[in-house]
Amino acid sequence: MSTITELMARHRPVLASYGRSFLAAVLTLWLAGENEPRALIAAGIAAIAPPLLRWLNPNDAGFGRGSTR
Repeated sequence: MSTITELMARHRPVLASYGRSFLAAVLTLWLAGENEPRALIAAGIAAIAPPLLRWLNPNDAGFGRGSTR
C-alpha cells in the first residue's frame, strides 16, 4: 500500500502541472469568446501535448520516463 502512496506523491506535481496547463489554455480560449466545448477541449489537449511528449521520450534527461526527477 505504501508503494501506491509513494507513486502518487511522486506524480502529483506532474499531474498538477498538466492540469494547470490544460486549465490555462481552456480559460484563455473561453475568455476570447469561444464557447464550443469541442474547441475548448482541443485547446486543453494541445496545451498538455508538449510536456507529455517529453515524458514519453526516454532520452529526455529532465522529464523523460527514465529521469531521476
